[in-house]
Amino acid sequence: MKLIGKLLAYPLLAVNIVAALLLIFSCYGSILAPIGKWPFASLSGLAFPFLYLLNFMFLILWLLTWKKGALVPLATILICLIPTLRYFPLHLSKSRNVNEPYITVISYNTEGFGIDDNKDWTLSNPVLNYILELNADMVFMQEVPRDIINKASRDNNIKSVYPYLGVSSASSNEAYFSKYPVVGLETINFEKTSNACLYLKILVGSDTLAVYNCHLQSNRLKETEISEYQKFIKNPTDSTHYKASKKVLKNLLESTAQRAGQARMISDRARKETAKYVIVCGDFNDTPLSYSHRLFNRFMRDAYAQSGVGMGITYHEHKLYYRIDHIFCSNNITPMHTRIDRTQKDSDHYPVISRIRLE
Repeated sequence: MKLIGKLLAYPLLAVNIVAALLLIFSCYGSILAPIGKWPFASLSGLAFPFLYLLNFMFLILWLLTWKKGALVPLATILICLIPTLRYFPLHLSKSRNVNEPYITVISYNTEGFGIDDNKDWTLSNPVLNYILELNADMVFMQEVPRDIINKASRDNNIKSVYPYLGVSSASSNEAYFSKYPVVGLETINFEKTSNACLYLKILVGSDTLAVYNCHLQSNRLKETEISEYQKFIKNPTDSTHYKASKKVLKNLLESTAQRAGQARMISDRARKETAKYVIVCGDFNDTPLSYSHRLFNRFMRDAYAQSGVGMGITYHEHKLYYRIDHIFCSNNITPMHTRIDRTQKDSDHYPVISRIRLE
């Protein structure tokens, strides 16, 4: 206490208490649906990594200067332990060398098979070849050029590996490659948007696996808006950038409300699913501390949270680094090892790759 003095310690403690309350809200605010009086609650998880780091820095500061003060960040970190481990799992014992039998499942937003980095929509497309090299049992994709899937379906080499492949009828173009027979297919359209969900029934042995390949509502942020928002963060006194940031926030609030309704529709249907096994996967456009994620986490297993390590960033463009792509499994499916492959950078997303075991 003597090192910093009471005049400095108590104001810092007050700041720490505010930071602690904000961290708790970022972890648990998503309990509230993003409608009504608290529409921003579901977005509170976006601030989690920054608030956690701030509280951790306070913990170190108090341990070095005033140990009683450390009780505030320590208690906060303990209160937030479960959401923290969902956001940043530490399954260090989960080995990549998983004993068979297992099934490898991939969820991947391909961004039009790397439309921003190349215009090659032929079968030599690098994203397509990357997917084929992974040799997973099932690949569920979002934002896929319909032309490539049509060409792939006529290519004997691809068909010999993935005899079952196709694309949804929605303009968001959810697609799939499967080594297992697809015995049912349906496009679930969402209202007032081009985003959708591709529903599949897949025969695994004598059992049926139901898969919901989702692309929930996009945030619809333009590059110019994101640029202005980033400038506002650097210079919050600039009124021009402030107005732009308000527009970004308005878009985010509208999008998260739409995602909530879409996620609720899919989660209600997945709860009533008659197939023995169920997977809900895709681009959720929401972090692990969001209302949409919480809807599925209540009755399913988040494969990455159950068997991954670290933040598991899947979106990496515009200096925004979040895990917004997820694979959820019914409770009779065990995620053995899940990882994010950051080697393929043609898309603005990284794929989620999970080895699962049907119990």
